[in-house]
Amino acid sequence: MSAMSNYLESGLIGHIFRGSAYSAPTTIYVGLVGTYSSGSLESGLFTHEVTGASYARVSGGPSASIWNAYTVSTEGTANTNALTFPSATNDWGYVSGVFIADGSGTSDNILLYGSLTTPKNVTNGDTFSFAAGDLDIFFK
Repeated sequence: MSAMSNYLESGLIGHIFRGSAYSAPTTIYVGLVGTYSSGSLESGLFTHEVTGASYARVSGGPSASIWNAYTVSTEGTANTNALTFPSATNDWGYVSGVFIADGSGTSDNILLYGSLTTPKNVTNGDTFSFAAGDLDIFFK
């Protein structure tokens, strides 16, 4: 995952180049989208987020115990432990993308987003999870 939302880009550019304050989020959540739409996610729209059937975003820190430290060889970070979503109580359909937001609600801000290498069809009783090291975040 390497794409930044307009919200994050604007905040960082203002912080670096104009001296505007940008505070790191106090919480971050990992969420899933059914139909991956980079335009919607970049604009901060949760229109394609999975809904219902026990779906909920997963807390992602921020914490050094959840994300590996940046190294030159990895050029980013990855989850240190599995990030496991609640078991689906009905079909979620295909999950094709992921995002990181600064909260758990639709009025919060998308920070980063990306498509999954392989979309997964989540059906009733399935548990969607990113195994340790599978959610890579890097900037290029």
